[in-house]
Amino acid sequence: TGLDGPGLPFAFTGVQLTAVGSPVLRTRITTTNNGGGIALDLADATGTPLGRIDALTLRPVTPEQLDTPTHDSLFHLHWQHLTATPSTTVGVDVLDVPSNGIDGDVPATVQAVVADVLARLQEWLASGEQDRRLVVVTRGAIATGETDQVTDLAAAAVWGLVRSAQSEHPDRIVLVDTDGSTEDLAALAGLDEPQLAIRAGEILVPRLARTTTPADTTLPAAEGAVLVTGAGGALGGLVARHLVTTHGVRDLVLVSRRPATALVEELRELSATVRWASCDVTDRDALTDLIGDLTASDGPGLSGVVHAAGVVDDGVLESLTAERLATVLRPKADAAWHLHQLTAHLDLAFFVLYSSAAGVLGSAGQANYAAANAFLDALATHRHTTGLPATSLAWGPWAEGGMLKNLGAADLARMRRGGIPPLTPDEGLALFDVGVVSGVPALAPVRLNLTAFRKAPDVPALLRGLIRTPSRRTAHTGSGHTSALAQRLLT
Repeated sequence: TGLDGPGLPFAFTGVQLTAVGSPVLRTRITTTNNGGGIALDLADATGTPLGRIDALTLRPVTPEQLDTPTHDSLFHLHWQHLTATPSTTVGVDVLDVPSNGIDGDVPATVQAVVADVLARLQEWLASGEQDRRLVVVTRGAIATGETDQVTDLAAAAVWGLVRSAQSEHPDRIVLVDTDGSTEDLAALAGLDEPQLAIRAGEILVPRLARTTTPADTTLPAAEGAVLVTGAGGALGGLVARHLVTTHGVRDLVLVSRRPATALVEELRELSATVRWASCDVTDRDALTDLIGDLTASDGPGLSGVVHAAGVVDDGVLESLTAERLATVLRPKADAAWHLHQLTAHLDLAFFVLYSSAAGVLGSAGQANYAAANAFLDALATHRHTTGLPATSLAWGPWAEGGMLKNLGAADLARMRRGGIPPLTPDEGLALFDVGVVSGVPALAPVRLNLTAFRKAPDVPALLRGLIRTPSRRTAHTGSGHTSALAQRLLT
């Protein structure tokens, strides 16, 4: 293979699968001419071809790397190339989102742009264009890889809004983030893909993928205070307690408009210095004063931020207004932006944003909440590309607290049957640690029952990388007699 040691599969080229179901797989392996790669011809017990891989590129791997685990409940969006051709021809209408940079009054821009897109979506849906699809076009809303960048945070929030609209109105809306290298929107709308990115003329689609995680989940040492917003809520209280008991944080600044006296007393009994700040995180001036006090010459300094504040105001897309958007955007998106700007000059050990899987999966009835959380994911990605610490955790539901605190047992059981069972506090806090030290800026810690999704009539596009259900002919099983060598390889 051209490698001096073991190698791991890195890239597949020319994959063809013509049949499935054979209990025996014979493989002929040949080296390719490009070095570090092999070609594989696949056949069943009778020698009938099952498929071929023209080139499998291998990358060197060390024994230490082989010990690196993945976590079954920690995912990220992986953008992969799509080579499919349009399956249908449809008429399209286009909703073009004007480009906005990351300058000026970003929170005001986000609210204005998302409100405008909401109004235009509502107008199009009310028009009753059942035989047409709406293509929502953005630029710079998402990063498709390490070399790509988020350049429009307002458009990123639009992606969250539209993902929820897609869940409420299946097969009617397509999201496209483009670099301008193609204008064939009608073809894109017929690809059976709800979300696409165009980069250098290539079509990319998002798939949830499991995230490789480090073995050591010890957080970077926080030498000064750690600021936790939303500390009066269940999840904010959980992470505050976790920082003290698991990671030895000894100085906490808990921010919330709701007092949590019992939490403060508990943490002080654990020998932590705790300050309570009844601060409105949407008020930039109030946050400026708070962070100024912490970073003053006689202050404790600021070493970490966990932004867990948020509110919900659920409703179907048609019921939302600009005011209801703003109600949810302010404590999530506005506050995150203020914290980003006010701490960008500090040497923080970590900067963690509590996002929601609603912004990734597009939860029906939560378009405003999805928009706010998609903004957090994009902000973390933007910080990461500029060299600042950032982790956005797009949480799935928690069994205790969070935005599910008012749900009953029947609601939680329905969620489990639907394929997304809630996380226990221990599971969630373990995922917090893994996520923060992973080095990946935008993650989705969420439990997925893939068996439940496999039983669904259609596999969601985001899960097609985890659940493969191709329709292919069944391979000939042969007589069942195999060579002694084959029997040893199969046992």
